Amino acid sequence: MGKRMLYTFATLTGTAVGVGASAVGLLRHQAGALRKAFDDDAQRTYSTFAEAVAPPRGYDDDDSAALAIIGDSWLCGIDVDDPALAPPKLIARGLGRILGTTVRVQSAARPSTLSEDLPRQVDEILRSAWLSRQLSESWTQQRRFAIISIGTGDIIHPIHGTIGIPVLNQAINRLQREGRYTVFVLVCPNLGGLPGLRDPLKTSLRRTSRVLAGSQWLAALAARATPLRATGSLSGTTRKSLLNESGRFPSTLGYAQLSSTVLAAIADRIEAPIEVDRSLDIPEKGEVARRPAPAPQSETEPEADPGPALATEAAP
Repeated sequence: MGKRMLYTFATLTGTAVGVGASAVGLLRHQAGALRKAFDDDAQRTYSTFAEAVAPPRGYDDDDSAALAIIGDSWLCGIDVDDPALAPPKLIARGLGRILGTTVRVQSAARPSTLSEDLPRQVDEILRSAWLSRQLSESWTQQRRFAIISIGTGDIIHPIHGTIGIPVLNQAINRLQREGRYTVFVLVCPNLGGLPGLRDPLKTSLRRTSRVLAGSQWLAALAARATPLRATGSLSGTTRKSLLNESGRFPSTLGYAQLSSTVLAAIADRIEAPIEVDRSLDIPEKGEVARRPAPAPQSETEPEADPGPALATEAAP
């Protein structure tokens, strides 16, 4: 009996070891395929900006504002055919509507960016003559904004959190201290929700990305920056339409929704009054479409019948 128990235990132990080794091998294979696809994204087309976005018609352009875009594929606009639909241009146009002024925007965001690339991007922004404070008479934090998105690459290419978080904190501090920027941070998205993923990689990515997002959130708050949830921004319709076919970064519609989330956070941070004039959105026959004012009622025109209910109330 003792020998049978020993043989059974040995068999079960060998099976468990075999299953464990198989799971580890599958995880390595899945992670390797995802890592290769992530690295290939660096060769995709993306939007680069260093231009001035004019204010809406009818606004006084007293002074200009500055907008810096830093980070990875969640902000650089991969595979967007029209640059006007990429996040740098969308956020700049919206910011111009909020402030009523010209917005000078520059994007240093690149696909497949890791946290270790942030210092170089921050250097590019701080050395930019285009975003220089000397070009603005009023360079307070109410007119200078920096948006950072980072974390996806740190999960796909494993990096210690003790390395990534201090780098992010240093980037925020430099932008605030040297550039006088108001900083917003899109924390790492929930990578466990990427389409096509299977366990064990799906569970692993979900856990690690949530841990990193939480750490980034706390780091941003500690540095007096505004953290934003990238994944939470992509809601309101099917997730498939908000992500690219690969699922690793937003689609054109997803970029638009992400940009609107950033703009809402900016407006809330600076306590900007929100007044939307839709007549500036849709041109009609080459001119700005405006809703005509209602024609004044003619004195000779009979008044409308008040209806049975009103007539009853008016009766003595």
